[in-house]
Amino acid sequence: MVGHRTDKSPPPALPGEAVDKAAGVTGEVRMHAAMQSAAQKGLLPRNVVVWLPPGYSHPLKAEQRYPVLYMHDGQNVFDPGTAFMGREWHADEVANDLIRKGVIPPIIIVGVWNSPERVADYTPDVDVEEARGDNKPQGRGGEGARYLQWLATELKPFIDSHYRTKPGRESTAIMGSSLGGIISLAAAERHAGTFGRVAAVSPSLWWNNGSVINRWSARAPAVDRLWVDMGDRERAGLCDALRRFEQAVQPAYGRSLHVEVIPGGTHDEPSWSARLGRTLKFLFAESDWQLVDPPEARVPEAPKAPAPPASPSASPK
Repeated sequence: MVGHRTDKSPPPALPGEAVDKAAGVTGEVRMHAAMQSAAQKGLLPRNVVVWLPPGYSHPLKAEQRYPVLYMHDGQNVFDPGTAFMGREWHADEVANDLIRKGVIPPIIIVGVWNSPERVADYTPDVDVEEARGDNKPQGRGGEGARYLQWLATELKPFIDSHYRTKPGRESTAIMGSSLGGIISLAAAERHAGTFGRVAAVSPSLWWNNGSVINRWSARAPAVDRLWVDMGDRERAGLCDALRRFEQAVQPAYGRSLHVEVIPGGTHDEPSWSARLGRTLKFLFAESDWQLVDPPEARVPEAPKAPAPPASPSASPK
């Protein structure tokens, strides 16, 4: 049979460059450095890291294809050596554990690094207010459409052509935190035909006076599964904004929507990592996927790790 592979056949060479496992990475991770857009003028190049599930390179699984999760702020997803302040999502360890336990099927995770233009890339519209009292920059942003267009029409086809993915929208998820949360919601608005499953973790619902809530209230995009959460120790008023969002979109989604407030949840990677397993179950489990455990009553403390020098692309949240 043409294309049949036996257990004696060597596995095909993996694309990209291997990420050093000694750096604190679990499993096979490939680096595609400084990827550029051919079509989106002004979009800065960025690294893209790809985590492969257990068994991906085994010759007997050479025909198997996998769902894909795209995660923003990819430098914080797998590797403490590249993560801001050394705090990562531990997505490699969390996904590996869930896959080996059979909670979710094997998936590929694509971590898309941010750039020095993170605020512009991760916001779907301009916030015209110049200050809101905490010295974070506003009065800018609004270039999210070009970033999402690159993800949907250039990066995703590259990943689908170089890795064994299930390319359909029903097998493709997108996820991010903070500003990465609202650009994930914007991906559902603009590219629901590409991203069928969406997670917005601690989304910056304050952006542009809650414009994302207004848009979703007017028209909820057609996605298959939608997870939105917020920690109760984040910026004042965000939990109330989350409930307004929930009330606006619940009629459109029913059981396909999961909204929750995390007790003790803070606005940082340790808190997001602590609930990542539950989020991945909701996005990818093949049965009883709506039945996730309740949130932890207390978020574990962040592990002690040396803080590397901050880079311009690492902030603000």
